[in-house]
Amino acid sequence: MRWLRVRDAGLAALFTVAALGGGLTGAALWPVTVETTYYAADVSLSPHWSQRSSIGSDTVVGSASAHFSGLAPGIRVEPRVKEEITELVESGDVTRASLAVGDEERARVIREAATGLALRMAGGSVAGLGLVLLGIGLYRRGLPTKKTAAGGVVVTLLVVGAAGASARHSYHPDRLETLSSTGLLELAVANRNLLGDISTRADQATPYLRNLLALSTALQQEYAPEQIPSGSAVSVLLVSDIHSADEYALMSTIIAEQDIDVVIDSGDLITWGRVEAGLSRLHDTIATLGVPYVFVRGNHDAGSPEDTHLLRRLADTKGVRLLEPTPGDYREVTVGGVRIAGFNDPRYFRDPDKDDPDKQHEARDRWLAAWGDRPPPDLTVSHEPAAVEGVPGQLRINGHKHVPGLEGNRIQVGTFTGAGTLRHFVAGADGELVDQPNSFDVLTFGTDCRPQTLTRYQFRSVISGQPTYDSLSIVNAERIAEETDATTQERSCGGGGDVQVETVTPPSPE
Repeated sequence: MRWLRVRDAGLAALFTVAALGGGLTGAALWPVTVETTYYAADVSLSPHWSQRSSIGSDTVVGSASAHFSGLAPGIRVEPRVKEEITELVESGDVTRASLAVGDEERARVIREAATGLALRMAGGSVAGLGLVLLGIGLYRRGLPTKKTAAGGVVVTLLVVGAAGASARHSYHPDRLETLSSTGLLELAVANRNLLGDISTRADQATPYLRNLLALSTALQQEYAPEQIPSGSAVSVLLVSDIHSADEYALMSTIIAEQDIDVVIDSGDLITWGRVEAGLSRLHDTIATLGVPYVFVRGNHDAGSPEDTHLLRRLADTKGVRLLEPTPGDYREVTVGGVRIAGFNDPRYFRDPDKDDPDKQHEARDRWLAAWGDRPPPDLTVSHEPAAVEGVPGQLRINGHKHVPGLEGNRIQVGTFTGAGTLRHFVAGADGELVDQPNSFDVLTFGTDCRPQTLTRYQFRSVISGQPTYDSLSIVNAERIAEETDATTQERSCGGGGDVQVETVTPPSPE
C-alpha cells in the first residue's frame, strides 16, 4: 500500500514537471504576435528561473524590465516598428497622437497576448503529458491505465490553472517592485535632457567650430612645414558614421569656411535600417549643403541584404551622388577633375558576420571585376577597412571604426557626429559615460590632381552643448598617396565643383 502511494506521488511529480516544462517550452518557442497600426511585438514566456515574475523587452537601444512580487513565468516582449509608420511620416501628416496606441487598442493587444500565451501554455502542457503517457505505455508495453491517464489530465489542468492564476495575481500594477534598463536605453533615460534637439545644439556650436577652423588655418599658414604645399585646386570634406544625428549645421560651416568642393560620406548615415530611413529627415538637410555629396552605404544603412530604401531616398536628393546606386551598378564621380569611385558595404543592421572580412572581399572583387582595366581612381571609397584592401587608387577611404586612422594610403575617417545621438557616449575606464569625439578630415588636391594636405580635426561635447577642442593634425597627403597610372598622366584639376558622373561598364567577356 505504501509502495502504491509512493508510486502515485512520483507519477504526480512527473506529470507536474512534464506539464510545466512542456507549457513553458511551447509558449517560449512559439511566440504570440500582436499588432497595432504602426507597431508589432512577439510575446513569449521565459523558461528561465532568473526571469520569473518579470516582463522584459529587448530593443535595438537596450533592454528594459519590470519586476513584480509573486511567482509567475517571466514574459519576454520583442517590439518592432512596422513599415506603415514610414508611410505616415513621409506623408507629412504625423503627430504624436497619430503614433500613440489608444486605450482600446492597448487592451485588445494585452487580451490577445494573454489568450495566445494561455493556449500555447495549454498546448505545450498537453504535449508534455502525452510524452509521459507514451513513455509509460512503452514501459508497460501496453496502454496506460485509465487511472494513470486521468491522474495525468487532472495534474495538467491544475498546473495550467495555477500558472494562469499566479500570472494574473503577480502581473498587477500594485505588485510592481522595480523598473530597470540597460545599454543605450538606460543612457537615453539618463541623458534625456541632452538628446532633445540635436540640430539646434549643432547650430549653437557653429560659432565655436568657425573659430576652430580659423585657428587651424592660421596655424597651418604659420607652422606647417614648407614641403606641404599651400593653395588647393579641389577641397574634399571626408565624413563618416553620422548615425542619424542632424549636425549638418556644423557641416555647412565647414563647407563655407574651408571652401569645400565635395563631401564624401563613407557610410552609416543612419543606424537601424529601413524604417529609420523613412523616419530620418537627414536627406532634406543634405540637399541644402550646396556641394556634391558622394555616398557609399554602410552596414547600418540597410535592414536586410535586399533593403535599398535609403539609397532610393538619397538618389532623389539634390546634390547626392551614389557610387553604387543599386547592387552591382557602379559609378565614377568626377568633381573638379578628382575622380572618385567605390562600392557599398554588403552587410546590414544585425548582420551576424560582424568580424568576417569575406563579405567585404567579395564585394571588393565584384567591384574590381566591373572596374576592369580602367585607370585607377584618385579616391576609392567603401565603408569597412577590409573592403578597401588591395583596391587601386591614390588614396583609399573608409569609416566604420568611429576612430580616425592612417595606414599606408588608407585614410580611416572617424565619426562626424560622435556616432550619432544615442551612440554618442561610451563608457570610460571608470564606467563613467564620456563623449566620443566628433571627427572629420579635409583633404586637398593640387592643380596636378595630386593630394596635397590631409587636415584631421577632433572635438567633442556638441550634444551636451559644451564643445571642446580635442586635436588637430596636418599630414602631407602627397607622401602617403600611392603612385598610379593616372598620376603619371598630364591632368588638370580645379575649376570649382564641376561634376561628372560616369557609369562603370564591366569589360566585355572575350
